[in-house]
Parts: sequence; structure tokens; C-alpha cells
Amino acid sequence: MGKWLIGIAAAGALVLMGAVLLKQNGTPPSQAEDLAGRLEMLRSLPYATMTEDKVTGQEFGVVLHKPEKACRGYNLYCSRISPEVILIDMRGEVLHRWSTAEAEEGIWDEAVMLKSGDIVVIVKFKQLLRLDWHSNLIWKRDISAHHDVTLSPENTLYVIERTWADYRDLMVRFPSIAHLTADGSEIEKWSSYEHLDDIRRTFDQRSFLDTILDSLLANQDSTGATEAVTGLPGGLRSRDGHAGFDYLHLNTVSVIPETSLGRTDSRFRAGNLMICFRNVNQIAVLDKDTWDILWVWGEGILDWPHHPTMLESGNILIFDNGFMRKYSKVLEFNPATDSIEWEYLGKPVKSFFTSNKGSAQRLPNGNTLICQGNRGRAFEVSREGEIVWEWLNPMTEEDHRVHVYRMMRLPPDMVEPLLKPGQVRDVP
Repeated sequence: MGKWLIGIAAAGALVLMGAVLLKQNGTPPSQAEDLAGRLEMLRSLPYATMTEDKVTGQEFGVVLHKPEKACRGYNLYCSRISPEVILIDMRGEVLHRWSTAEAEEGIWDEAVMLKSGDIVVIVKFKQLLRLDWHSNLIWKRDISAHHDVTLSPENTLYVIERTWADYRDLMVRFPSIAHLTADGSEIEKWSSYEHLDDIRRTFDQRSFLDTILDSLLANQDSTGATEAVTGLPGGLRSRDGHAGFDYLHLNTVSVIPETSLGRTDSRFRAGNLMICFRNVNQIAVLDKDTWDILWVWGEGILDWPHHPTMLESGNILIFDNGFMRKYSKVLEFNPATDSIEWEYLGKPVKSFFTSNKGSAQRLPNGNTLICQGNRGRAFEVSREGEIVWEWLNPMTEEDHRVHVYRMMRLPPDMVEPLLKPGQVRDVP
């Protein structure tokens, strides 16, 4: 029941945002109302775990599969209502699970599988765990990890960590990136708070918390807009994860692979880090050695994005949620020409939407695996936009489908040596 109430609270917050941005009589919001709405969106709101739609009939598991067009492999995802990582085949059959009673209670947010069959998994805002194929605990680290953990070619790990700071009399979240050894020991850490001057200097600041606060304070005498924002300028002091302001909201850290672009443009050289700041609609590249910000893009184009990854072509694949426009899309962006080379949209457009969560993975056959997180849905599309595989999360809570933050397709040669005889079957 508690998670259901959280879902209601989150939905209510979104309704409040919409009410601020558009008056009930249909007239456009004033400048102050618009700024107050933008500030409200930077509040640290809890994530719901369930979809709004009630599950009926047999709407679960793999509901569409065109094996002659889909990319063969195995699908890895985390359950958000039980402490486990799940591996399924293209039929949707569960082949393997990782779980342990030695973890703190909480949401298993995201996991990466190593070639050995070990997984490194985030217990959201609490721990980072490494389990072997048989779910034996190798190590655990108490770290406020969230959203993303990734493995580098050097067998080190990068993980996003939540950190707080008192900023302009507000309690504000400033994310960090921890660089860890394979055994979980910290090598170094990059803090967005400590590098805020660099971020201001290189990023477009239209969506920044500072811009919104300055504009609100400049308008307070004539509009009283700040009266609607609790704690301004006194601020909020809670550290429970649901109060305060989310300045940048880092949701992705990925390692750039070897590409032809990286060989000619050192900003995109192999090993540099690609990151995504959802709340300011921008993705960036960090130098792997100096942590300098080398490249930034997205303000005015992206709308609460997730999961940018650089492809072997040098293009960047991005899940663009479309929080304000109310429909999502997946983009393939060419940073050399500053152009969109491919995109996927729903048919009709508004049929594909998830306000937060979501991922996109380019597969070896050229198709794209997309996770529509808030619908608990994953599907594979061809370059032409044809859906060739579709899966609906069979997990439900109170008759509502459970969200899936990400699903990733693993290649057969990585998974099959680990499976038991009889688990590997050719698809029909």
C-alpha cells in the first residue's frame, strides 16, 4: 500500500505542475507562474513503482516476436518490487535470477553483468553489490548509488552517487560520479557541486536552478510568486530523498567506445565518459583523466533525456522522454554534423510516452531495443520503425504493472556458456 500511495503522490505532483503551467481557464501562465512551475519540477519527487494502467487479461511477457527480424540474445533487467536481477530469453522465459538476503532492503535500480556471470547491482540510495553467478556475495559497499553503474574496458566501475549541499538557503542534490576498482574500492570521485563553476561556464543555463530562482526573486514584489514555493528563501532541510531541489539530476554515466570520430576528435576518444543531466536537458562528455567538461549538447532540443550512449559510428543514441511535450522519442544524433540522423516516434505519436525512466540500446543487427519504463514495456524496432519484439512486465502490484527502469540485451556468446544444458533453445 505504501508504494501505491507514493505513486498517487507522484501523480498528484505532476498534476500540480500542469496546473501551474496552464491555468484552468486555458490562458497561458504568467512569467512568474511559469518559473514557479519550472522550479517545482526541480523538486526531488519520489519515483512511483507502478503504471497507471490496470492489467487485464493475458497482457504480460513476450506479446510479439518476429524471430527472423529480431536480434537474438538475452534480456537483463531489475525488479523494482523485489530484490533481484532477472535474465530472460527471447520467449520471455526466466533463465536466471540473482538475489541475496545480505543486501539492505530497497529498490534494486540497475545492474551490469560481467563476462564471468557476476553482476554489480545498485540498491537505490543505499548500496552497491557484487554477486557471482550463484548469487554469492563477493562484496558490498555502502554508497548512495542510483540510476547507473557501468564497466570500463579496464575492468573498473563508474557509478552515480547522491550527494547533498546547502545552496542558496535550499537543500539541493548535487550528484557525483565515483570511480571504483573491480573490488569496489574508490579510486577517485567527480562532484558536480565542486565543479559547478565549470558546469556554469560550459553549459547552457536556461534550465538551471539559479536562473529560475533569480527570475522568481526578481518578480516577487509584483507577483508574489515566491509565496507558492515552500521555503523560499528559507529553504527545505530534509535529507529523506523526497524533499529539497534536484539541481542537475544525473541519470547516466557511460564509457565511450573506440570510434572513427574519437580517432579524429579527442573530445570523443575511447574511455571518456558520456553523462546525462536530465533536469537541465543536456548531455556532456567528461575527460577520463582530468574530468574536464569537453562537450555539451541538448538544451532547447532535449526534454528530460535518459541513457545517451555513443555508437560505433560516432553517433549518439538518446532516449528523450518528452516530459513537457507529453510524448517520448529515441534520437540518433551526429555530433560531427550537429544533426539528427534517425528517430523513433510512436504511432500515433502520443502512444509512446514515459515521463521518466527509459533506455535505448543499439543492437548488432541495427535494430534498437527500447525500454518504456513507466509502462513496464520493452520493445525492439527496426531502422524503419517496425516493432519486431515486444515484452510487457509480468510483475504486478495491486493489479498494476510494475515499472522497469532499463532492459539490456546481452549477446548469446556472453550468456550461453553460463547456462545449464537445455536452457539454450533455438527460437521457432
